[in-house]
Amino acid sequence: MVTLVCALVGVKGNAFPVDIEASQLVGHLKDAIKAKDEDEDIKCSARKLELFLAKKGDNKWVESSTDDVKKLKKGEKTALIEALIHEDNELQGESGLQKVLKDMPEPSTDQIHVLVVVP
Repeated sequence: MVTLVCALVGVKGNAFPVDIEASQLVGHLKDAIKAKDEDEDIKCSARKLELFLAKKGDNKWVESSTDDVKKLKKGEKTALIEALIHEDNELQGESGLQKVLKDMPEPSTDQIHVLVVVP
């Protein structure tokens, strides 16, 4: 089981944890994210969600204390967030989470792991 901290891009609010088995697919993560949406900010089906790893160029997670994340929680996008959510970086639903997370450090607290774009 892995805990991934997710943040909705362009939506004001706090990041939230999603617990999921690393052996599952990105598509399962989309379902879990939709299920955690207590404020109903996600109006589309789970499969339409666009997910991106919140990793910097040095394969490190984006830290929660950064100005980028503070602005993200206010519903704003910074240059870093825009770069991370470029279409070439979108996670594919059929990809396994183990493969996606392979070269990354183990997720821990005070980090953002997944950026969620709601179309």
